[in-house]
Amino acid sequence: MFSFLSIEFSLLFIIFFAIYWAFRASPHIQNLLLLAASYSIVYLMAGGLAISILLAFSAIVFALSLAMDRFSAQRKLFLYLGIVITIAQLALFKFYDFFKEHISTVMAQLQLDSSGLAANLILPLGISYYSFQAISYLVSRYRQELDVPRFKLLDLFLHFSFFATITAGPIARAQSARGLQDVDGKPCGMSEQIRRTEPRKILYPSLALCLILFALIKKWWIAGWLADQWVNPVFSNPMQYHSLEVLTAIYGYTLQLFLDFSGYSEMMIGFALLLGLRLPVNFKAPLLAHNIRDFWDKWHISLSTWIRDYIYIPLGGSRDGFARTQFNLLAAMVFSGVWHGYGWNFFFWGLFHGLALVLLNCSDKLYEKLYKVSPKEARNRLYQSGVVGKILGVFITINFVCFCFVFFRAKNFAEALQVFQALLQNTINVPLVNNPLYLLVLLSLAWIMYPFIRRLSTQLRRRIDTLPQYALSIPLFVLFMIIVICAPSGIPGFIYANF
Repeated sequence: MFSFLSIEFSLLFIIFFAIYWAFRASPHIQNLLLLAASYSIVYLMAGGLAISILLAFSAIVFALSLAMDRFSAQRKLFLYLGIVITIAQLALFKFYDFFKEHISTVMAQLQLDSSGLAANLILPLGISYYSFQAISYLVSRYRQELDVPRFKLLDLFLHFSFFATITAGPIARAQSARGLQDVDGKPCGMSEQIRRTEPRKILYPSLALCLILFALIKKWWIAGWLADQWVNPVFSNPMQYHSLEVLTAIYGYTLQLFLDFSGYSEMMIGFALLLGLRLPVNFKAPLLAHNIRDFWDKWHISLSTWIRDYIYIPLGGSRDGFARTQFNLLAAMVFSGVWHGYGWNFFFWGLFHGLALVLLNCSDKLYEKLYKVSPKEARNRLYQSGVVGKILGVFITINFVCFCFVFFRAKNFAEALQVFQALLQNTINVPLVNNPLYLLVLLSLAWIMYPFIRRLSTQLRRRIDTLPQYALSIPLFVLFMIIVICAPSGIPGFIYANF
């Protein structure tokens, strides 16, 4: 299977990189080359059907944006039509299996032939991500935002198909949005970047290469090892493992998911920088979050900000009183859950996160009333209380996140309950297969060291492009060879590409 971690992609990217920058004086030609490359990658990864759906959908969105400008009195009608089409095609592919089962049951009860129903529908590559980008773009055109003029046809095709965003994000919006920033902390709307006529340049080349290399360490090496040695075996048959091993697998999966997804996002940011484009940073140390609100400010930022702007705020946001605000939050988080999958496990994953946010807001409100302080002073009070409060807040938050991710990893709700059953019951009569204490200590040390490593990496990031190339190239090459030697065999897929 064609993958961003394959030798084939590496060789093709090097060739494409040379051709792309040979036309440095013409961003228009570079866009055409990037469009052709992106469609080619989608085809190699997912086949002709994915290409056809992406092409047809992009053309429909372009036609609707054109109609908004031509028939201004019906702008809202075209916006709603675009949203309905987007949600309908997304729901068809993501929830077909769920509805097919129920439709087959009803047809059988009515003694009707259900053999004509398709056995299954393969989820087209990137459909969730370009669907979200489409809704964002249509809303921007409806609002006639100054920084988002209507894309030309091929530019819109590029915006939806760009290979660095289509597989698993980040969700790169046409407009600059609050909370979405590039590696330099600046706004990074794609409209201005795609439409610019001035020659592009490679951005932070040393940083880009480091992001790609460290993404390989996170995804291919560490996340792959965790999956093979701990997570997959335990989740496949939790009842045969000791409670400590189950606990270790639960923590291991959260780390695996974080390394896998953040590594992918940073790899794509690195590729984009090498092509002169800026994508939003998608993670900001979420496993150091001190409460669940802080976690969602740092985890999958492009999705959480999208849900904020296009689900939470349209529902009313915080405009209609405290109780309605909590309902809006809960609805937005449940949406986040069911977007990831159609099973009850995803529904409860989103519901639990929503309830945690509601509980946090209620505790802030209670503190505000009891101690007669402002809402700003009541917010994050545990974290601001001192070192003990900070440690306690992070510990509670991360454990909550880890146990909720059991529902995320399990294939269905019953399997998630089986994991918890094994965790609570397999304490005496089940022998240890592995050494969970070893990995638990290792994970704890990594968690303790992480703030210091992150601080050091931030300092290096600021200075890395000032270093001589020879001072960087040899260590990077040595590190790459270590990864190749130590990483698990085979080419792993990216977890979030399934959503």
